[in-house]
Amino acid sequence: MSDAVGALHRGAAAADEHATGSASAADAAVSRAEPVVTRVARLYRDLFPAVYGFVRFRVGDADLAEDLTATVFERALAKLASVREPDRVRAWLFTIARNVVTDDRRRRRPAAGLEAADLLEHLWIDSPEAEALDRDEWRRLVGYLAELDDRDREVLGLRFAAGLSNREVGEIVRLSEANVAQIAHRAVVKLRRRFAHEETPA
Repeated sequence: MSDAVGALHRGAAAADEHATGSASAADAAVSRAEPVVTRVARLYRDLFPAVYGFVRFRVGDADLAEDLTATVFERALAKLASVREPDRVRAWLFTIARNVVTDDRRRRRPAAGLEAADLLEHLWIDSPEAEALDRDEWRRLVGYLAELDDRDREVLGLRFAAGLSNREVGEIVRLSEANVAQIAHRAVVKLRRRFAHEETPA
């Protein structure tokens, strides 16, 4: 299996190991006894890396991702007081992130396949995993990601870039945990096959 695709699997395993602890920290951060501003500040501290990772995975451009992530937390500040179930705050915040990305994409002309691949490449090349792998392999992975449909890329972004569990992704995209697992598995299989096809001698 390609090292690049293997990195996706390792990221998923790590996400599952830490999902419970991360969720508990985030849930504790939104105690309704605290002022909303304090709660959002804690959410920002605990979840900014994951939200930014997801947004950047979806839009490619680092500066745009920073701006959109700021918008996510601005919306959270405006609406957090309405959240009645603290244990669902993580899913609620990523639903906002998903909507912010969707709104931005509606305002812009979607990048063509190769242009999108070039944008996404910067995310992967800048990552610690990419430093240990051949640049060409990451370039190929990014190109293959651009070939997936939007739903597959969104699920992969939430699973691997944001580090959410299948259950949390399901809450956000309104699919069952089993469906999310199946979509992620099939997408990774597609990536594996693309690598295997190129690596098989003619």
